[in-house]
Amino acid sequence: MIVDLNLKGRNILVVGAGTEGTKRIKSLSKHDCKIIIISETVNESLYKIEGKNNPIILIRRKIEDPNILDEFNDIFIVFASTNDPFLNKKIIEKAKEKGILSYSIDDAAASDFFFTSIINIDEIIQVAISTSGKSPLMSKIIRDRIENAIKNIIGKKDTDNIKIQEFAREHVRNYFENQHERREFLYSIIDDQEIQELLAKNNIDKVKERIINTLDKWEDNKSR
Repeated sequence: MIVDLNLKGRNILVVGAGTEGTKRIKSLSKHDCKIIIISETVNESLYKIEGKNNPIILIRRKIEDPNILDEFNDIFIVFASTNDPFLNKKIIEKAKEKGILSYSIDDAAASDFFFTSIINIDEIIQVAISTSGKSPLMSKIIRDRIENAIKNIIGKKDTDNIKIQEFAREHVRNYFENQHERREFLYSIIDDQEIQELLAKNNIDKVKERIINTLDKWEDNKSR
């Protein structure tokens, strides 16, 4: 089952910052999470990574056993990415004992989740290709094969509609308690020809204004 984890505000511990560990750190840095790295040596490219909103904390230290996990509280995910497969295994086992999600760079079967190859469209839509850890290489090959086709199907109008749906969802809660009515209103935005024409002209502010006005009218009609 593919899920999109919400990492906002979460503490992520990365043990080992070699080539593979740095790849994961780069991916994590795009999220609003706190990244704590423990490693005696680090890949040089690590210093070029900047966290989206939170700083990346680097602790230069030799890792000798998995008990290092006991020194941290409120860790959401542990990444075992040292160059020692046996140590990675012990870190994963320790993380599981503590009820922490874990990922090993060299043992997909022991990990709690797998990385996917992502087709990213304007940082709004992500299409994931997964082989459930069986072949990361093939997931990348398949991604490269279909990426252009996907981007030709999904356009700016789709990403603009997502932005507008997000805006509408934030406001519709103030007008309707009933989930069915909320859903009905959100669908009505997609079917509203005038709104779709305004989006095509990039008049986002006008669309937001129309949504608020429409919500006010719905509330007036309901109260009569």
